[in-house]
Amino acid sequence: MMNDPLVRWLLNLQVIPPDAQGVRFGWEHPWPAWVWVALVMVASGVAFWSYARLLAPGRGRAILAGVRFALVVLILVLISGPVLKLPQETVEQDWLLVLLDRSASMRIADVQGPGGRLSRDEQMRTLLSEHAPMWRRLAEMKHVEWLGFHDGAFGLTPTPPTPSGADDRPSQTLPVVLAEPAGGQTRLDAALAQALRRAAARAVSGIVLFTDGRTTDPPSRALVRRLRSEKVGVYTVGLGSTVPVGDLAIRRVEAPRRAFVRDQVPVVVELDQLVAGAGEHGAVVRLIDEASGVELDSLEVGAVGQGTVVTLTAEPVLAGEATWRVMVETDRPDLVQENNTVAFVIQLIDRPLRVLYVEGYPRWEYRYLKNLLVREKSIDSSVMLISADRDFAQEGNQPITRLPRSPEEFAPFDVIVVGDVPGTFFSPQQLEMIRHHVGQRGAGLLFIGGERYMPRTYAGTVLADLLPVRGSLALPPIGRPVTMIATALSDRLGLMRLSDDDQEGWPAELANPETGWSQLNYAQRIEPGRLKPTAEVLASTVAEFRGTRLPLVIHMRYGAGQIIYVATDEIWRWRYGRGERLPERFWVQIIRRLGRESLAGSADAARLEVQPRRATTGQAVQIELRLLDARLLDQTRLSVAAVIQTPQGRTVTELQLHRLDASDPVPYGAGAEPARFAATYVPGMSGPLRVRIDEPTLAGLKLAAELEVFAPDDELRRPETDHELLQTLAADSGGQMIPPDELGRLEELLPNRSVRTISPLTEPIWDTPLAFGLFLVLIGAEWVGRKMIRLA
Repeated sequence: MMNDPLVRWLLNLQVIPPDAQGVRFGWEHPWPAWVWVALVMVASGVAFWSYARLLAPGRGRAILAGVRFALVVLILVLISGPVLKLPQETVEQDWLLVLLDRSASMRIADVQGPGGRLSRDEQMRTLLSEHAPMWRRLAEMKHVEWLGFHDGAFGLTPTPPTPSGADDRPSQTLPVVLAEPAGGQTRLDAALAQALRRAAARAVSGIVLFTDGRTTDPPSRALVRRLRSEKVGVYTVGLGSTVPVGDLAIRRVEAPRRAFVRDQVPVVVELDQLVAGAGEHGAVVRLIDEASGVELDSLEVGAVGQGTVVTLTAEPVLAGEATWRVMVETDRPDLVQENNTVAFVIQLIDRPLRVLYVEGYPRWEYRYLKNLLVREKSIDSSVMLISADRDFAQEGNQPITRLPRSPEEFAPFDVIVVGDVPGTFFSPQQLEMIRHHVGQRGAGLLFIGGERYMPRTYAGTVLADLLPVRGSLALPPIGRPVTMIATALSDRLGLMRLSDDDQEGWPAELANPETGWSQLNYAQRIEPGRLKPTAEVLASTVAEFRGTRLPLVIHMRYGAGQIIYVATDEIWRWRYGRGERLPERFWVQIIRRLGRESLAGSADAARLEVQPRRATTGQAVQIELRLLDARLLDQTRLSVAAVIQTPQGRTVTELQLHRLDASDPVPYGAGAEPARFAATYVPGMSGPLRVRIDEPTLAGLKLAAELEVFAPDDELRRPETDHELLQTLAADSGGQMIPPDELGRLEELLPNRSVRTISPLTEPIWDTPLAFGLFLVLIGAEWVGRKMIRLA
C-alpha cells in the first residue's frame, strides 16, 4: 500500500520507504481514553445544540448536526497530531580491544614447537592465524579494535582482503599487519590506559591481551579499580615458556680504544646470568677479529654468576682500525642470542712504546727495571741515571745524554717513569712540561716511591698535583715487611694479572708471607683517607693496619693522561721465587696501560673524547674536542659542528661543541694549552652510536669516537616471562587467563554488551493533502446543506 503513488501523495510520505512493512498509526500528542470520550461527548453536544432550535425539517437538521460533529472531531484529531510510525531497531556494537605485545622480548625463542623453538612473536602469529575464523565472527558481532603496544598503545593496520584464488597461507590470515617487535620496554599500565581512552564512552565487552607479562610498568591499583568499575575484564593470553630457559649475557666489555701492535691488549668482559641457573654449567668466552675471523683468545669459565668478570688478552700483529667481537657460548639452550655478542673498534699502531725512565741512584729496583725495558722488544727506552759520572754511558736502546728541555723533546715519549729523584733535579719549566705532557697530550706517568726523595721533595711543585696523595708528602715507611694483593678494580682494568692461570689473576703465593720471597721489606705508609677523590687502589697490603689495608699501587687520571704511583721499590724481590716472570709482568702491564692513552694525543693533531663511553639513556655524556695543532682552526672560531649517527649512518642529532676558553681566545705559543671544545649530549635511544666531527677544516683527520648507550630497564636483561602478573591482572579485573591452546574459548567467555535502540521513523499526517481535503469536504458539505434547507 505504501508504494501506491496516490497514497504517498495524499499522506505526503517523505521518510517511510515505499516497501515498508508494519507501519502503525500513532499520535504526536496522545490523550488518554477518558479525554477522548469527554471530547466526543462535548462534540456531539455542540453539534446537537447548534441545530436543535433551528426551524428546519428534522432529517436535514440531523444530517447537518452529524456533519458538524464530524468536523469538530476532525479538528480534535488534527490537534492531537496523527502520525504514521514505522518501528526501527538499531544495535550499537560493543567494542573488543585486542592488544598485541610488540616489545623486543617477543623475539625471545623459548616456546617449544614441532620443528624446534619458536619465538614468542611466532607463537602469537600462529595463534592469530589458526583462529582466523573466530576473529571474523567476532568482527561481525563486535567492533574489534586491534592495537600494538610496548611503551604505549598504537593502532595496527588491518590485513588487506586475500584475493580469490590466492594461497591461504598463515601470513595472509593474520587479521592485522605486524612488523618485527622492536620496542625497548613494555609499559603495560600506560598501554591499557591508552586503549581505554580510545574506547571512551563506548560499551567494552573486554580486553584481550597477548603478552609475555614482562613489563617495567605493571598495572596500577587505580587502573584495576577503573576496569572493575567499568566492568571491563582483561582476558590475558600468556606467551612464552612457563619454565625459565637459561640465558647468559655480556653485560659489559672494556677495552682500550688504541693499542700498540704486538702489545698484550686486555679485554675485560663482564658476564651476567639473566635467568637463574643459566650459568651453572659454565661457558666459553671468545675474542674474534671480525675481518679475518681469527680467534684472538678464548677462556673457559666455570659457573657464571651475577657480574662474573673475565679478561681476555690479544696480541695484534697488524696495524690499522680493527673490529673485535666478544662472544659467549654455552652448550645449553640460551634464551637470547642478541646479548651474547658485543663488537667494538680498536685502533692499532705499529711502533714501539717509548719510555723515558729517570732514576736517582742505582737501587735494586732500577737495576732490574732498566734491564727489563731494554729486553722488552715492544718498548723503546731511554734511561737517565742522575747519580752517574759524566763519563757513564746512559742505558736504554735509545740512550740520551740529558733530560728533555722543551715540549717538542718530551713529545716522543708515551710514558715517563720517575724513580727516587729529587724534585730539585728538574727545573720548574721541565716540571711544567711534564704536567702539560700528561694532562694535555695524554702521556702516562709512573712514580716509584723511594726512601730518599720520592715523593717528599715534590711538595710545592706542579707535580704535587699529579701525585695521588693529599697533605704532607713525607711518607713514612710501614715499618715491617708486607705482602701485596691486587684489588678487584685492577682485575677489571686487566692489570696485575701475574698468574699463569688466566682465571686466577693474582698468584696466591704473592699474598702468602710464608713464602719469604714475596715479602716487601720497604713500603711507604699511605693511609686510605689521604688519597685524592679520583685516586683508585690497584693493589694493597694483605695485612690490615687499624682495620684497613694500606694502598701500595694507586691509579689516578689527570686530564688526558693517567698516573700510577707504586709505594714500594721491592718488586725485584719476587725474582727469588719465580725468576723474571712476576716482576716483568707487573711492570710491563703497568707501563703498557699508561702508554695506550698517549696514542690519542702524542702524535695526533686533534683528539675527540667521549665520557663515559658506555652510558644509559637519559645520562649526560660529555663530548670534548682538543686541538693540539694551532694551524687546524681559526682562533676566533667559537664552536665546532658534530653529528651523532647510528652504525648505519643515520643521523640522530647534530651538536655544536663550544669553545671552553671563548672569553679569551689566544694564539698558540710554546707550551700553550690546546683549544678545547665541548658539549653535553643526553641520549634518548639505546644502541651503539658514533660521534663524528662535521667540520670541513678538520675533515681530513676523520675525528670520531664510539658511544654505547643502553636502557637501564632493557627488557632483554630480564628475558623470563611473568605469567603470574597476567593471572593476577585477569582475576582482579574480572576477566580470565586463557592458555594458548584454549584460545578458542574466548567467544563464549566474552559478554555481550551491545546496546539495542528502537528509533521509529515518523510521518505526521495532520498537515497532509488528505487532512486538508477532509476538512474542506466537511465544511463544504455543511455549507451546502445549510443553503439547501434555507438556513443560511
